[in-house]
Amino acid sequence: MDKIKKALGEAYKRFVPSDKDRAKLNRIADKFISILNDNARKNQSTVEFKFSGSYAKGTWIKNESDIDILAVFESENDIKTLSYLVPKNFTAVFGTRKYFRGRVSGITVEVVPVLRFSDIKKVNNSVDLSVLHANYINSVLSDPQKNDVILLKALCKANNCYGSETYMHGFSGYSLEVLISEFRDLLSLIEAVKSWKEPVNLGKSKDTKNYPIFLPDPTNYSRNICASVGGENLSRFIFALKSFLIFPSINSFIKKPIKERISVEVKARGTKLFSFTTKIIEPKDIFLSKYVKNAGKLIDELNRNDIEIYSVDFDYGEKSASIFLQIKNTPKTRTKLVYGPLVSSDIEIIRSFIHAHKNVFLSGVHLSYDKNYNVKNFNKFILVKIKEYMSPKSVLMN
Repeated sequence: MDKIKKALGEAYKRFVPSDKDRAKLNRIADKFISILNDNARKNQSTVEFKFSGSYAKGTWIKNESDIDILAVFESENDIKTLSYLVPKNFTAVFGTRKYFRGRVSGITVEVVPVLRFSDIKKVNNSVDLSVLHANYINSVLSDPQKNDVILLKALCKANNCYGSETYMHGFSGYSLEVLISEFRDLLSLIEAVKSWKEPVNLGKSKDTKNYPIFLPDPTNYSRNICASVGGENLSRFIFALKSFLIFPSINSFIKKPIKERISVEVKARGTKLFSFTTKIIEPKDIFLSKYVKNAGKLIDELNRNDIEIYSVDFDYGEKSASIFLQIKNTPKTRTKLVYGPLVSSDIEIIRSFIHAHKNVFLSGVHLSYDKNYNVKNFNKFILVKIKEYMSPKSVLMN
């Protein structure tokens, strides 16, 4: 336990913002929201601006701060006026609705339009529900619990299971806040995770709809706030917490540069590395969702040609995405062995197979044939296929 407390203490110092950090961000946030309110008055708009996200809840990681602001409108038609209220240097970003992003005093600021509602059952856009989250989290989490959320976020980021975007399939900040609220603190959550088995059902409902993890939204119990979490990222989450319990170290919270990690792996494994960087075309979320689908198609094609993939990694930046393929083996023969029906199969099945393929022979108990690989140079083939599937043009065509 002493080692765990020591590691957590080091992590608190590294990732939890100081009072000075918070005061500086508060000044920037207050000044900017005043500008928005002034613009709303000048344009006779009834919009209401509210702080949201990790800034509003005090759960942001030191040196990774941004400011989220919700623009609460009365109607969808009113939402169209938001472009006149944000600074001219802010750029439009497309999600379920168009929102705006810019930089203010070195800090990223996003202004997201939401629609005011009186009946939660009639809400059609889940983004509108985010107006409830800050008030709820601030009402249930103490400052020490918020600090635990910050460490949990750092742990998830370091282990590649953070981010609810469709291309990430990880945990959202809100889901991690609710987990700390449910289990009281980080150590209690780690203790609970020791017994988790997929699917993980943390609600009372039996209808989990086959989600890997089901965690009801306390502001709307019919909604699973972990609906976007994929099975692989749930496994990463569980492994990260269990690993910290077994080997407590601040290193569990620190994300290693992916190129550095892969370089070490390639040297130790003796794999062959193929990488490719793709320029991101806005809207980012939509583009990267297609990018991940294309990566799946690429991997399927390599598998069909008996190319053994050791591991696949992705690295997402602001303007580019990279894929890293570690290849274990490529075929060493000119042909591949294709198994057919059992020799004990009906004579008509045997007849059909023999007529369909040349040079049928017996391999064990199966009729088989040799199929030529249409690849002369597998290294070149891999490079060509990566470019074919992962270029910006190919991704956009998906």
